Amino acid sequence: MDSASLAFAQASPDSGIVQVQGDDAAAPRNFNIPAQPLGAALNAFGRQSGLQVTLSAATSRGLTSNAVNGSFTPEQALALMLRNTGVTFRVTADRTAVIGTTSSSAAEVYVPGATQLDPLVISGGRNAISGSGYQGTPDWVYQAPAAVSVISREAIESSPTRNARDLLDNVAGVYANRSEAQNPGISVNIRGLQDQDRIANMIDGARQSFQRSAHGATQRTYVDTAFIRAVDIEKSTTSGVGSAGALGGSVNYRTLLAEDLIAPGKQYGGQVNLTTGTNQFNFDGSTAAAVRLSERFSVLGGISYKNIGAYDIGKNGTINSAATYAGDVLLFSGQEVRSSILKAEGQVTEDVKVTLGWVRNDSRFNTGNYDFVLSNGNLVKATEGVVNNTYTSALDWKTDSELIDLRARFYYNNLRNNKVEQGSVLSTGPSNYVMGTLGGSVENTSSFETALGSLALNYGMEAFNDDGKTVLTRGFVAADGTDYSNTLSGGTPSGKRDIVSGFSNAKYTPTDWLTISGGLRYDWYHAVGSAVVYGSPTQDIIGYTPGTPPTCLPSPPFPPGICFPGTDPKPILGPVYTPRYDTHVDKSGGALLPSVTIAVKPFEWLQPFVKYSKSYRPPTIMESFLNGGHDSVSISGYAPNPALRPERGETYELGANVSSNGILTERDTFRFKAVGFYREITDYISLGKIRYAQSNVPSYTSYVNLDGITRMKGIEVEVNYDARFLYIGGTITRIDTEFADSFTSPAGRSMPINSGQGAAIIFEQPKLRVTLDAGVRMFDEKLTLGGRVTDVSKTEPALGSLRTGYEMAGYRVYDIYGSYAFDPMTKLRFAVTNLTDVAYAPAVGANFYAAPGRTATVSLNYKF
Repeated sequence: MDSASLAFAQASPDSGIVQVQGDDAAAPRNFNIPAQPLGAALNAFGRQSGLQVTLSAATSRGLTSNAVNGSFTPEQALALMLRNTGVTFRVTADRTAVIGTTSSSAAEVYVPGATQLDPLVISGGRNAISGSGYQGTPDWVYQAPAAVSVISREAIESSPTRNARDLLDNVAGVYANRSEAQNPGISVNIRGLQDQDRIANMIDGARQSFQRSAHGATQRTYVDTAFIRAVDIEKSTTSGVGSAGALGGSVNYRTLLAEDLIAPGKQYGGQVNLTTGTNQFNFDGSTAAAVRLSERFSVLGGISYKNIGAYDIGKNGTINSAATYAGDVLLFSGQEVRSSILKAEGQVTEDVKVTLGWVRNDSRFNTGNYDFVLSNGNLVKATEGVVNNTYTSALDWKTDSELIDLRARFYYNNLRNNKVEQGSVLSTGPSNYVMGTLGGSVENTSSFETALGSLALNYGMEAFNDDGKTVLTRGFVAADGTDYSNTLSGGTPSGKRDIVSGFSNAKYTPTDWLTISGGLRYDWYHAVGSAVVYGSPTQDIIGYTPGTPPTCLPSPPFPPGICFPGTDPKPILGPVYTPRYDTHVDKSGGALLPSVTIAVKPFEWLQPFVKYSKSYRPPTIMESFLNGGHDSVSISGYAPNPALRPERGETYELGANVSSNGILTERDTFRFKAVGFYREITDYISLGKIRYAQSNVPSYTSYVNLDGITRMKGIEVEVNYDARFLYIGGTITRIDTEFADSFTSPAGRSMPINSGQGAAIIFEQPKLRVTLDAGVRMFDEKLTLGGRVTDVSKTEPALGSLRTGYEMAGYRVYDIYGSYAFDPMTKLRFAVTNLTDVAYAPAVGANFYAAPGRTATVSLNYKF
């Protein structure tokens, strides 16, 4: 359908803009919208197209739409539905439909007396990857009554990163843990929660459950920025897909689709990205292309390569430990990453779409330091390789009936981490860690129009299985022939865990200004496996010296009754060896988890909302089967806790969205989201000392449940104003955390967590972080120049016997960036990070792992 056939009557020039964005904007969909009041018709259009529609109720009053039945693109369906209503638009090359343009195009017809409407904005739903918000955040974020954030494709392309975790630094309420800074895996901290699946990490919806024990973070996701189209972040659990087994939210790394590479009207398309820079930012390059083999079938493929060397830290400031540096260079901070992607998308029938995908990440890196404890100051180095394969499949079935909008997902993720130690007493230790996760989900949405308002029901289930296995390249056999291999592999133990979740959610919209959502989910888990409990030599009573009886002086010659006391038997101490024994763990449980959200819209631009939700996190494989020892210092340090319980959370949220256009100029936009939260967690899991009844050894370190309630509260703000020729935005994160500080041992004793009986460290976010980003666009927006400042308060962990290594001073970092578009297909970008060359350790990390010093990069992006 050409632009002429999309234009109908309109009131007058310059009445507004319709923006059509997102993956579904060009794809045909089945529409079944009867003639009805315009407001209701646009609601139905939003549901059936997968897009979100905003229109003032006052301006739509009294207008009736046309019926739309059949298969159309959203633009075609909208044009048919709005015929003769007074709304007209034409589709431009960048897929923007303009209402009331002053152009003299013959496609536009001006009809005197037609009704003038306020601007109508149609923006992509959750599939959209860019918009008017902070750093290009799509508009649906500011229309969703929830604590959600999106890292847009615009932000990804504008900020070359050494590692994908750098993308998280500007998201309100979110940090990337860098306590294992030499490891490129991503450990996400949301509102003070991280590791052990407290935050569900996904690639295209496929769970990333890999955990490996260490002094720092345990959970890691391996993904490269080359093929990420957007990162969706949910900061509390929901009643839908993605929240099973999670305590405090989710992060989903969504990868490219064919629509991202193929321009409208073309059969193929692609892009090439090349980046290089200073401070060992050697090379980061990728290429991806897609082709439509027919109207119904497309394929996409891409490869990338990144080579980053060990970087210099900043010159202005000091860092605590010299053990991790060679001069000003952070030891082993380089990485070499090869990634690839392959996808196929097919519109099997008018109603059914199938997508198959494969994403591979191959990361090579080193870890280590100068070890003054075990290796007498020698350099300890571990050569590591991680290969992460994520296989996904998706089926989307949308019929003419509003009762069926079904989505099914099936996936398998396999991560293999190989490690070889050099120069360490641990060279016989674990060398191969594997985590395989098989899972899937199915959900359906049924929509109804009732006399009392609109009702949408979403219901379904999701399930996944984690299968972890740790093996040794060589066993660890002592001189006496005892096999102690499990003492070195038990920190990242083998085992299996199943999680199954069923859910339902009802969304009721009785009026244009009120939405009520209520959900209920049931999570169930089953963990099964074996662990080895080792004994250890200890001093115990192995016998007694004989005592002496009382002695009395003979009578006569002495008077009778003169006696001297004897001596008691004395214990003899000696070594006692507790025998090794196997213990079997087989635990299951479940919980019913309600949630409710109420959102109101007193004005078209304002949406306050409140939300309450419960969450439930079962123990992971690591927590369930922990055993063995700490390196080779002890062979019996750890054992599983048979009494370990799942964590439970309750979260209260109060927030507001603001979306407004045309405030000071005809083209400006203002987006604002603020969310305050309060969370209580019972049975928070940490490390503590317990005694086994079968053993004479005093105690083992095990995962335990903290007594009392752990509380987290804070506020997150995200705001952006964009007038095209200039923009300014930023985020504020404020949080206060109060962890429970004791636990009850199986013997019934209350043990303080900070007396050497507890965790090495429990990570906390700093109380305050503020980011500010501003810039200008010049020369018809071909040139963009911007700057960013990030201010972070000091980090002070409250718990953990080793917390002094994780206390970081506050810092302020300045970055500048810019881009120049030679044409719509070619863009040159530059950036300078840490402009003032500050030496600092990033928050939620370790104070002996500093961030890179001043680094300049230049990037070229070419689309074809």
